[in-house]
Amino acid sequence: MSGTLSNRQSRIANLFALAAIVALVLLFFWRILTPRLEDRAVFPPGDFTDQFWAFRVYTARALAQGRLPLWSDNFYSGHPFLADVQSAIFYPISLAWTLAVVALRGAHFTLFDLELEAIFHFILTGAFTFLFAQRVLSARSAALVSALTFTFGGYLTSYPPQQLAILETATWLPLALFFLDRAVERGTRDYVAAGVTLGIAALAGHPQTFLFVVYTCVIYFGYCVLRISGNTQYAPRNTLSRFAFSLALAAGIAAAQWLPTLEYQQVSTRAALTWAEAARGFPTLDPLQMILPGFVSAFQSPLYVGILPLWLAILALWIQRMREKIFWALLALGSLLVAFGFYAFAYALFYLAVPGFALFRGQERLALVISFALAMLAGYGWRELMDARLEVRRARRAWALLPAGIVIGLMFVFTLYLSGTLRPSGRVAFLGDRAALVTLLFVLASVLVSWRLRLARATPLFALASIALIVFDLFSINSQAYNATPQERYPRNAIIQTIRDDAGVFRVVDENKMPGHFGIVYDVEEIGGISPLKIARYDLLRERLPEETLWRLLNVRYVITDRAELPDADLMMNDGETRLWRLNATIPRAWFVAAAIHLPDDEEVLAAMASADFDAWRVVYLADASSRATISSHPATPADFQHLTPERARVRVHAPGEGWLVVSANYHYPGWHAFVDGVATPIQRANVALSAVFVPAGEHQVEFVFDPWSVKVGLGITLGTLTLLILGGTVKRFRG
Repeated sequence: MSGTLSNRQSRIANLFALAAIVALVLLFFWRILTPRLEDRAVFPPGDFTDQFWAFRVYTARALAQGRLPLWSDNFYSGHPFLADVQSAIFYPISLAWTLAVVALRGAHFTLFDLELEAIFHFILTGAFTFLFAQRVLSARSAALVSALTFTFGGYLTSYPPQQLAILETATWLPLALFFLDRAVERGTRDYVAAGVTLGIAALAGHPQTFLFVVYTCVIYFGYCVLRISGNTQYAPRNTLSRFAFSLALAAGIAAAQWLPTLEYQQVSTRAALTWAEAARGFPTLDPLQMILPGFVSAFQSPLYVGILPLWLAILALWIQRMREKIFWALLALGSLLVAFGFYAFAYALFYLAVPGFALFRGQERLALVISFALAMLAGYGWRELMDARLEVRRARRAWALLPAGIVIGLMFVFTLYLSGTLRPSGRVAFLGDRAALVTLLFVLASVLVSWRLRLARATPLFALASIALIVFDLFSINSQAYNATPQERYPRNAIIQTIRDDAGVFRVVDENKMPGHFGIVYDVEEIGGISPLKIARYDLLRERLPEETLWRLLNVRYVITDRAELPDADLMMNDGETRLWRLNATIPRAWFVAAAIHLPDDEEVLAAMASADFDAWRVVYLADASSRATISSHPATPADFQHLTPERARVRVHAPGEGWLVVSANYHYPGWHAFVDGVATPIQRANVALSAVFVPAGEHQVEFVFDPWSVKVGLGITLGTLTLLILGGTVKRFRG
């Protein structure tokens, strides 16, 4: 009876801790959630508004139309939307939330809807970290400290919410570790749960962060295996095979996203990444963020975990060294060394020997692992601090390390300032804003530590005051990034209205006068965009051709610019310094060309098209050696191009003789198919990055359909994996 009562009390206490995490997350984002409009703040403009919200707007629009958003015409002259991993179409939480919004409001997915999704992931992160830390630390208050330190620390509150895919991928790290820790001791069911968790993380849309999550899980699994290796019931072969099953299960669940993404990777600008691009990481001054937040950026200090939590991490290692603490310390140190990129040789070893590390740039994103490891050490330190057997002398020595580090850091900054390396307007500008606050935090932490060292044992009042200081510290330093003044990011102005009033088929050029993916939000077609993934040959076309030739080839009709003059164009609208020009010399979206030249070398084609003699109306350059090169005197004629959906287009063409239908779009991307009068016809790569289809003389209807095998096979694997998972669980329950 007493055991049952104790378990019930433990569950109630856990619920209170989780409720506290929820309440604190809501408090942290109170200015975003408040109903008072005069107090309302928003996530700052950037990737969150211009990339991730725009992508979600397009997803909602497609789902409201009853179609899967495989392709988008709104940017880069046509883009494989689903294959762009940051679209995260199949991520369960975002998919369910988007479908719910579509069911309630149609295609009207607001910025606030996406902010709610981000805030929900902070709640999940805190809850998952608490569950894992409580299992490892066997102390509820210590687990709460770890959860608060990681959830509100400098890493998770800095750039991950701006790049939402990072936040949503990182959220699942502690839950995957939780299931792996249990699986090593308990068996199959937890390996399955770990695989499902990793599969969800893979669908969240940030491959690099997922790579860090997987490697952290692999390292932690290895540590767990070593930890129980003395157990006579330990079966290494069986354990390793079950862990391999977890990874295979994750791959099967995520196949719907990853097969299209891998197909896209082969033709994108990320197909090859050089050492110089991949090796960028933290400058070696960045660890000063741990004690001097704001040293590098006024609003982002991803290595900052708070003054008291940092000391708790030091205390954990200073008092009663254990292999668990040493593991987290080595994980944090190793991750930091790799995060330096080319500044330290450690990354070179990973670049050369560890799969995946040569595929991504920005190694400073390993701050995820550093921050999480420090949060776990802070939990260990808290457990030591609350122990009645705390060694006062060793604790005082541990505390002395923190002010010593702060003094050394300030002396180093001051030396750089005197040498002229730093200026007040640069990295030391934070001294005017943050010095008093950091000093106050240090004084308050000193008071609390002194109080504890005078107590025979930690009291509930001391514990509450210490946790309150951690919250005050992290909220004060890290909440500033979420106080942006609300403003309409995509207002429907006269320039956009003029473009939308034109019922023709055309594209738009923006010369840095419009926000991010404005083409998606306003539902117009542009030749640019801000997605980091681009089709490589299309990007080459944009970089190498003169703008007049490029604009004609890409069916550009309007240019949004601040230029006062534009050759052969009419000024349509003037909104302050922003002008809208309509080009006079345009080429339609599709046209018939009788003369074709086989020229496989892209450099030669680009040189030919860049010359003043090139006339896209008269000749098309074909890359395929098997294509029929023709020279004819038949005149070029426009074709009637009609969008049916972004994944389907129809063209009616009158060919005076045999020749080529050229389409100004990335239809040569894998997955596009052409049908001339219902008969499948090969699509040839034309003019480096466009498409052409051979048509005989006469009237013809040509249909283009985007139907990639990778999506169908990927969905089949995902659905098959989930079906087997459900059937396996059902059979096991039936047998039980």
